[in-house]
Amino acid sequence: MIHVNRPQGYFLGQVRRYGGQNWETVTGRCMSAEGALSKALLCMKPTDFRARALFVDSLGWYDSRVVMEAKR
Repeated sequence: MIHVNRPQGYFLGQVRRYGGQNWETVTGRCMSAEGALSKALLCMKPTDFRARALFVDSLGWYDSRVVMEAKR
């Protein structure tokens, strides 16, 4: 028997300032990682250094994980 894990969830886009440690969520729920990262990149300010897309499991079984990341 094969078990296929396909968690249900959504993607969030976040940005972080240069030298900062905290991530700021700048997008709402997105259906794809590419959409979340592109929206986060469009929301970047000149002081922001990194952007990332997180996958959040809506059922709560798994922790959120980084799917894509970009830096300036």
